Amino acid sequence: MSLSPQMGVSQTRVDLLTIDPGFRYFAYAMFSESEIAYADISKTKSEDWEAWTGQPPSFLEIQEIVSQFEWGAKMAIIEFPQIHRDTPNPNDIVKLASACGAYTSLLQRLGFSVVWVRPAEWKGTVPKDVMTKRILAKIKECEYSRIKNAKDHNVIDAIGIGLWHLNRKTPPPTTLL
Repeated sequence: MSLSPQMGVSQTRVDLLTIDPGFRYFAYAMFSESEIAYADISKTKSEDWEAWTGQPPSFLEIQEIVSQFEWGAKMAIIEFPQIHRDTPNPNDIVKLASACGAYTSLLQRLGFSVVWVRPAEWKGTVPKDVMTKRILAKIKECEYSRIKNAKDHNVIDAIGIGLWHLNRKTPPPTTLL
């Protein structure tokens, strides 16, 4: 994977993209076979937010990100939000759903097969702090250096979606030589 020259990321062939969507940002994880190849968050500068008043933001960042990787299979899984009885602001969920549609359309145009997964499908009703600990426990030691913004819960969720899809329960034990 080659994100940009300044990042110094080596070339790796990836085959799975997972996205925890956002309206002004999104978290993503790339997987090569069953390992995390790269994970990060794409954030729009807050000074650009005012320009979006009354109009949707640009979702084209996703195209730039995926174009910087060598792809085998082009599979993407996007968490699709749901409104519940206790959802504080359903309009925020509507915005997230529109973002999912934009990401889907752009990825399909690039030849990706896209699947939407509801939050309850991949994480059930487990409290966020418990789920975060479970996801972190499944990450191999060698994968941590491939995760940028590892303390951001959205990045952890993007990784969790991929680990769920890959049915990866725990990392294999470390072998000492």
